[in-house]
Amino acid sequence: MALEYWLKGDIPPGPVKATVVTDVNRVVEIIRKYLGQEAILVGANIKEIEAAGNINVIDHVIEMAKALNAPVIVSSSDVVKRFDEKGFKGYKILFPLEAIQKISKGLVPCKLAIFIGFRYAYGWLLLNYLKHYRPDVQSLSLDPYAQPNATWTLPSLPLVVWYKNFTHIVESLKTFNQK
Repeated sequence: MALEYWLKGDIPPGPVKATVVTDVNRVVEIIRKYLGQEAILVGANIKEIEAAGNINVIDHVIEMAKALNAPVIVSSSDVVKRFDEKGFKGYKILFPLEAIQKISKGLVPCKLAIFIGFRYAYGWLLLNYLKHYRPDVQSLSLDPYAQPNATWTLPSLPLVVWYKNFTHIVESLKTFNQK
């Protein structure tokens, strides 16, 4: 029996729900499977996640992008400003829907779209679009709440537990790339 999770919103009838990945090492395996074929999409809600948990997620996103050598797609001026302050230039500025449309048309080549920092409803819509218009592109939600329209998602967790898991994922990816 698959793990079910409490949904904030239901998914449209018919499609398969996301696979909830409770083992962070499995998340690392999924990302490694698509090594060199992923894109990281960073939403504006990352600021609220950081403020709510008094944590620093941006540094870990940068470390993950560098470890994977993956392009980062961002639209928030606050996030861009923080990237620039950290000296990180490996990002592209696109509105999230524009990025998803380009991914679905093959203009942004990727086999795995990694989502982090999106408001629940907006991430839900973006993932739904990607799932229906480009089903061969897999998606992974690293947000602290489950996203039913992703291919894989982390379970809904308290921020402290989610941050610990997210940090473990990033550290595992960094050590894998150093081998």
